[in-house]
Amino acid sequence: MSAVRESFEQALHHLDEQGDAGPMVELTAPDAVLTKLDRHHEATGPEGARGFWDDYRSVFDTISTEFTRTVDDDRGSSLEWTSRGTLSGGGELTYSGVIVIDVDGDQVTGVRTYYDSAAFLSRAAG
Repeated sequence: MSAVRESFEQALHHLDEQGDAGPMVELTAPDAVLTKLDRHHEATGPEGARGFWDDYRSVFDTISTEFTRTVDDDRGSSLEWTSRGTLSGGGELTYSGVIVIDVDGDQVTGVRTYYDSAAFLSRAAG
């Protein structure tokens, strides 16, 4: 198991439970690039990471993430997950995806998220 991946998982659980992006920011390298599925939201560095993760968390009133499969190599990790929660505007949601993290030493140098965005569209239409 990658130590950085394990720290990333713990930091994401902390973000889900506490709404605090601090541990995610601490893992982020100064030149890290974080990108969402649609590529309309890209952030760089620790302060960009704070906005990136705060933006993610603000969508939910409650959220819990379960990692279902991971793959590690010397450059990073891929983490498959399923999240369940309540949207900040009301309504329950379950959706799945993958986060790919690039690592260098003990820091995250890249994050790419791919997820079932249709789950959000069906909630907005409902």
